[in-house]
Amino acid sequence: MRITIFLLFMPVMSLTAVGQEFWSHRIGIQTDVPYGDDPAQVVDIYTQGHRPAIDPGFELQPVSESRPTLVWIHGGGWIRGDKATSFDRAVHYLERGWHVVNINYRIGSGTAPQAVDDAMCAYKWVVDEAQRSGRSDRFVVSGNSAGGHLALVVGLLNGTGNHPCRADIAPSAVVNWYGITDIESVETFLSKSRPNGNYASSWIGDERRIEEISSRYSPLFLISNNAPPIITIHGTADNVVPYEQAKNLHSVLNTRNQLVMLEGGTHGGFSDAQYQEAMTAIFEFIEN
Repeated sequence: MRITIFLLFMPVMSLTAVGQEFWSHRIGIQTDVPYGDDPAQVVDIYTQGHRPAIDPGFELQPVSESRPTLVWIHGGGWIRGDKATSFDRAVHYLERGWHVVNINYRIGSGTAPQAVDDAMCAYKWVVDEAQRSGRSDRFVVSGNSAGGHLALVVGLLNGTGNHPCRADIAPSAVVNWYGITDIESVETFLSKSRPNGNYASSWIGDERRIEEISSRYSPLFLISNNAPPIITIHGTADNVVPYEQAKNLHSVLNTRNQLVMLEGGTHGGFSDAQYQEAMTAIFEFIEN
């Protein structure tokens, strides 16, 4: 039985890049590195390196050339979640020789817009540290659900905006996994369909602030001619962040963009074939 299972998984293993099947020994890991003073303002850093053939200290040596960096932002409706919960999609970037920074941010009821400020400041910190070390000069920001929203905001506000944590280098692309693009419309949708799971209302706290927070921090209202390239992955049957959120965003973008519609997909619930389709589209988009 064990032999049969192993043989069934052989085709999946062959999907990795030729000659790159075994690569984890080249990754250096730093966990819970602070980018701010709050305990929630920490990141995990995964950097590419190499291990010399003869090295008594077994120390990982950094790569000498600049590599692109992915900044990954977890979801959870801005009120829950952790950087360890959705890292699976970032692994594919490591596999392809990228650096990855996985961020945490302040979450919880009534904390809006702290998550936005933290995502902006974490991104700026990543850029500053990468420039200082010469590790990277190209950055892609990505996230799922509320993390997708934050990734979009980071991309858009770094193109045009006056946020105090605006970085010297804007993201070269945003990879949005079913993120919120219009906060107020999501809050309205959830108040009818999931009143006990209205994360948008919970995050904002005071219902009198919904319109203000939405107008200031909804990606749909932050679009400009300086918007980075944006690719969105969204399932048509999503009942947590409606598919219309993605359609409405991409209908008004005037810079390079792509919407990958996954028929019947729910809130991150996709088939293996759909994940393959999504990841293939992502790397074709961000590497062109």
